[in-house]
Amino acid sequence: MLAAAAAEAKRARHGYVGLEHLFISLTRPEFPDTAGLLIEFGVTTEAARDVVQQVVSAGNGDGPAYDSAALLATLGIDLDEIRRSVATQFGPNAIQDLYASPVGWNRRPRGPLCEPGLSPYLKRVVDKTLGRCWDTSPPHLHERLLLNSLDSDGRGTSTVLEQLGVPIGSLRTAVATRLQRAS
Repeated sequence: MLAAAAAEAKRARHGYVGLEHLFISLTRPEFPDTAGLLIEFGVTTEAARDVVQQVVSAGNGDGPAYDSAALLATLGIDLDEIRRSVATQFGPNAIQDLYASPVGWNRRPRGPLCEPGLSPYLKRVVDKTLGRCWDTSPPHLHERLLLNSLDSDGRGTSTVLEQLGVPIGSLRTAVATRLQRAS
């Protein structure tokens, strides 16, 4: 699930992975429970992607207001070109290996060469949903993630739903009802 959200953030070239990217991923066909529910509210993957792009571009997403690639581009630095150069010279996983090493993990802050980080709101929703059960997913994980993202303090999901014309209260009720029926 987080990989799908990260893929959506990367596809959109956003500098973070937030609840809005999780929301897009929940509309995808590989998550039929939430995708079907969101279709009932008129939300398709393409519509969600379009609105998330608008929301993040306007600075109303859950992540930082800046993007490393965009900031460096103002100085004429192409971050993607640097990443490609590092991969060519040192191997395709050089950056990940550096930060995954014991020295890298403890001593090096994550920099712009790293993949986008998770927004604090997304971290909280995942923690609330999974708790200490990272190894075993609770039943109906995707619906629980959607419900918890609707209840989050983050403004990304609520702004996206507002622009899509989806009443948050009605969606919350529909998700909660499905979870009650499933229990």
